[in-house]
Amino acid sequence: MAKAVPSDLIQQLSGKIDRKREDIYLTQRFGKTVVSHYPRHKNPKKITDAQTSAFSSFGNAVREAEQQLADPQLHEHWQTLFDEQKQHPQSGQKQYHILRNFVIAAIQKSLKNQ
Repeated sequence: MAKAVPSDLIQQLSGKIDRKREDIYLTQRFGKTVVSHYPRHKNPKKITDAQTSAFSSFGNAVREAEQQLADPQLHEHWQTLFDEQKQHPQSGQKQYHILRNFVIAAIQKSLKNQ
């Protein structure tokens, strides 16, 4: 990925440069123009049932985590567990640095164990 030198012309550009080759793609990220390859999107016809199930289960875990973190009592409970895992990491376990990610992972693990 390359970054473009700021100029009035380049800052206004976005999208594909060559329609046939689809080699160059300009986009704006954090106020800067970025030049990259054209993004390749996954073909929806090639998504398997297992992938669809995983997407669905992750979405459910995210919604559940957001609901639980919105409740002050549950938020405090999760914050305590999160602080424990940060101060006393167990060998072989992933250490999370963001509370939301920690809660999502814990909910997904509980759903798998049911």
